[in-house]
Amino acid sequence: MTNTVKYILILLFIIYTSIITNAFSQETWTSTSTNNAPTPRDRHASVWTGTSLIVWGGAQSSGLSTNTGGVYNYSTDTWTPTSTTGAPTSRLAHIGVWTGNKLAIWGGNFQGNYLSTGGLYDPSTDSWAAVNTANSPAGGNYSTAIWTGSKMIVWGGYNGTYLNTGGQFDPASNTWTQTSTTNAPTGRQYHTAVWTGSKMIVWGGYNIINYYNTGSIYDPATNTWTTMSTVNAPTGRIWHTAIWTGSKMIVWGGYANSVYNNTGGIYDPATDTWTTMSAFNAPPGRDWHTAVWTGSKMIVWGGYNGVLYYNTGCIYDPVSDTWTNMTISNAPDARYHHLSVWTGSRMISWGGSTASTYFNTGGIYYNTAVTGITNVTGQIPEKFSLSQNYPNPFNPYTIIRFGIPYWEGYSKEGLGFVTMKIYDNRGREVQTLINQYLTPGTYQITFDASTYSTGVYYYKIQTTAFSETKRMLLIK
Repeated sequence: MTNTVKYILILLFIIYTSIITNAFSQETWTSTSTNNAPTPRDRHASVWTGTSLIVWGGAQSSGLSTNTGGVYNYSTDTWTPTSTTGAPTSRLAHIGVWTGNKLAIWGGNFQGNYLSTGGLYDPSTDSWAAVNTANSPAGGNYSTAIWTGSKMIVWGGYNGTYLNTGGQFDPASNTWTQTSTTNAPTGRQYHTAVWTGSKMIVWGGYNIINYYNTGSIYDPATNTWTTMSTVNAPTGRIWHTAIWTGSKMIVWGGYANSVYNNTGGIYDPATDTWTTMSAFNAPPGRDWHTAVWTGSKMIVWGGYNGVLYYNTGCIYDPVSDTWTNMTISNAPDARYHHLSVWTGSRMISWGGSTASTYFNTGGIYYNTAVTGITNVTGQIPEKFSLSQNYPNPFNPYTIIRFGIPYWEGYSKEGLGFVTMKIYDNRGREVQTLINQYLTPGTYQITFDASTYSTGVYYYKIQTTAFSETKRMLLIK
């Protein structure tokens, strides 16, 4: 059998299973509890820890900022307030990242004062530690921050001056290293930044004269900047969103020169090229919306267009360059200045405001079409199972099916936490396919090994009551 025939058969199998499982697809919004939730606010920081949402700081309806927050446990739909003992001073328009065990906060604004302070919050002990300010970057509004796996990189913003400076913060040693300004982008705020796994990409923004469609790539290992191409790049803008797909950056929406954009672009750093996104069936142009990456698709929700506040959104598939509308049934109230996180299976959106209302409400969006995991029978199995992947050997796609019965230790809505990870033949973890709560059922997920080399791989499913590993073979 030729490779071409193999590819056709695999693709036909995937299309067939997609059609069959469509009947079991779900799309729902569920409200988050307001019991013990943080006070209504916008321009706060939000991070996903792997099991919980942490919200901190922001502006309240009084016009004053706050140094309060809360930890939202999705599995129990409950909030726990964060301690204010030792917390950073009240602020808005600050930045926050999850370090793997702590929330790192930096910068922002308090009643017109630009802050160059921060804190580290440990949810396991509900305690704060101060971030060292020695050699730290200048504080300001609307800087960006990314987490590299070992350091937080802060860049840009505004403090009376449009900044093109930044710093690398190491929480293990509580120390800062300044980022180079050689070949760095022009100083700006309202830009975006994404982490590629080895480099930070900064793009867009504003400096009172220009709406930028320029950007640069920062390599923390060498402390150097490389300018990005602007050929076919989206028009300059602010208040847009940017996400990283695993190989490319997608930029969408935003505002410039009285125009609310519903356009965007896909940037490939490997080739330094831009591809224009389709605007057919895209959401109406907006700014201050949110975007998350599900692992296969981008979800855009909320925002503002100068007249309307939105509680609508769309799902973008970069493979087919198509948009699909999201349901608004039970969706949160229309808003902007909110924040959204992706849990691995769901999008949680919380907070935000309109001209007349600040929110401490939110919603949990679930759609089987975007998780990459589908319930294939609608039936609940009697015991755990992990099937051999099909096809096997494979190139580059294969389907893994597994069964989840009822078992002790369930939480909200009968959900149980399931992980599935891929390992190479040396036992090194190379990808997490599943890391989420699932209801009982028979599921399947497609593993895309396009970026992996020929060889033996292992996939392992793990719950509190079951664990199994199987071998598979990728041949290219």
